[in-house]
Amino acid sequence: MTYNYSYLSFTLLMTAFLCSNLAFAQIDTDTLSQNVIENVYKEVPNTVKKDSTKRTSFSAYPYVFYTPESQFAGGAGGIYIFYTGQEENLKPSKIGFGGYYSTNKQYKLSVSPNLYFFENKLYIEAPTSFGFFVNKFWGIGDNSPKSETASFSMESFTSTVTVQVPPKLFSADRTGLIFDYDKTSIVDTLENTLISNDSVVGNDGGESIGIGTDLLWDSRDNLFFPNNGSYQYFKVVVYPNGWGNFNYSQLQLDVKAFKAISPDHVFAFNFYIESVIGDTPFYRLPALGGPSRMRGFFSGRYRDNFYGMMQLEYRQYVWKKFGMVAFGGLGNVSENILTYNFSTMKYSGGIGLRYLFNKKDKINLRMDIGFGSDGSRGIYFGIQEAF
Repeated sequence: MTYNYSYLSFTLLMTAFLCSNLAFAQIDTDTLSQNVIENVYKEVPNTVKKDSTKRTSFSAYPYVFYTPESQFAGGAGGIYIFYTGQEENLKPSKIGFGGYYSTNKQYKLSVSPNLYFFENKLYIEAPTSFGFFVNKFWGIGDNSPKSETASFSMESFTSTVTVQVPPKLFSADRTGLIFDYDKTSIVDTLENTLISNDSVVGNDGGESIGIGTDLLWDSRDNLFFPNNGSYQYFKVVVYPNGWGNFNYSQLQLDVKAFKAISPDHVFAFNFYIESVIGDTPFYRLPALGGPSRMRGFFSGRYRDNFYGMMQLEYRQYVWKKFGMVAFGGLGNVSENILTYNFSTMKYSGGIGLRYLFNKKDKINLRMDIGFGSDGSRGIYFGIQEAF
C-alpha cells in the first residue's frame, strides 16, 4: 500500500486564500471535500488505467475553511484505491471519505464508494452523507424578495445508489438504475417565517425515497480540464406515493461542450435543465445559484419547479502554473417550462484565478468571484473547474 500526503500543501494555500477574503466570501462548505472525494480519482468512461501490479493506495488530506454561516471549520478526508479482481483491464475501485466540524457546531460526514466489477461491465456508486447545515430559503418563484431572516438549520441523511451496465438499447456510455434516499429534519427555523407556513411543502422535513434511471455520454479528452469534447447526462427519478412522505418526480439534463482555440485556451459551454413535478419539499426544489452554475447568486436564492440556465466560460493558463477564467451566465426559475419568463431572466458574471495543483491530471485549484444581476456577489474556492 502506498500513501500520499500531497494535499497538505494545497490546504495551506487554501487557508491563505480564505483568511484574506473573509469579508464577503460565499463558500459552498461541501464543495471542497465532495470534489476531492467524488471526482479526483474518477475515470472518463471508456478509458482504462492499466496497472498490472493491482496495487492498493491510500491518500489523505486535511483542510480548513471559514464562512459566515459555519464560522471556522476544519476537517479531513481521504481516498482508498483498490481492485475487485485481477482482470488486466479492470479499473481501480475507490472509497472516498471525509468530514468537517465548525465552531458553530455545523458538520458533515460522508463516504463515497465507486466500484468496478467483471471487467468494468458492472459499476456501482453509493455516495452517502450525514450532516447538520445552515441553509437559506427566500420563498418560491423568480421574484422572491431579499430577507434578513432567510436562514434556517437542517439535519440531513442522504444516500444515492447507482448501478450501471453497458447499455443495450441506447448508444450511451453508461446507463443504469438509481435508488435515492433522503431524510431531512428542520431543526430550527431561525425566525424564518416562510418555513413556518404550512403551505410550504416539507416545512417539517421528511423522507424522500425514489427510483430512476440515467444515461451518460462523455467524449471529453480530459475529465478535469478538457480542451475538446462534450458531456451529456440525463436522469429521471420518481418518488412514488407511499414510499416516503412526498410524491414527486425529478428530471435533469446537463450538457457541456468544450472547444480549444489553441492548447489550454478553451471555450466551455454549459446548458442545464432541472424540473420537478408533484409535492416536492422546498429544500429539494431546483435552485438557482451556487459554485457551479450562476456564480454570484447564493445557492437557492431563487427556487421553483423548473430551472433552466446556460453559461459560457473562457479558460487559459497565463504564466507557468497560473491561469485565469472569465465567465457569464443567464437563467431563471419558473412554475413549469411553459411559464418560463425571459423578461425576468437573471444574469451573472465574473472572473477567476487558477493554480495547476496536479499537472499529471490537469487539476486546478480555483478561486472565482461572481456577481449577480440583483447586486449579490460571492467568492468560491474549490478543486477543479466549475463545470
